[in-house]
Amino acid sequence: MAVVRWHVTYYCIWRGLHRRYLLDDVQVVVTELFTNAVRHAEHRGQPITVVLDPRNGALRVEVHDPDPTLPTPNLDIDLDATCGRGLLLVETLAHRWGAVPLPDGGKVVFAEIEPCSRQAG
Repeated sequence: MAVVRWHVTYYCIWRGLHRRYLLDDVQVVVTELFTNAVRHAEHRGQPITVVLDPRNGALRVEVHDPDPTLPTPNLDIDLDATCGRGLLLVETLAHRWGAVPLPDGGKVVFAEIEPCSRQAG
């Protein structure tokens, strides 16, 4: 997961997206979506792809995986648990999130992050 965060961080810096979006929020969202795909999707060695797409004023973070099973947030959370809150974190940090099936039988799980109100230096 650290490699995904590293690539996303440097991509955002390279494209200047860190000036418009909170990089910490982008990192958490991509980590949670990617981790869910690795842990819960049946990918049988097929790739899991991360896409960052600034569109309509938001930064859309997408994770593509080959499993058609759509994610559902865990609403029955054990407060002492160390996992199981990923989609709730995504829901908190993102303006909107969701999942859509792909024609090839996989899915895209996405989150849209709004620009921050401050200007980064």
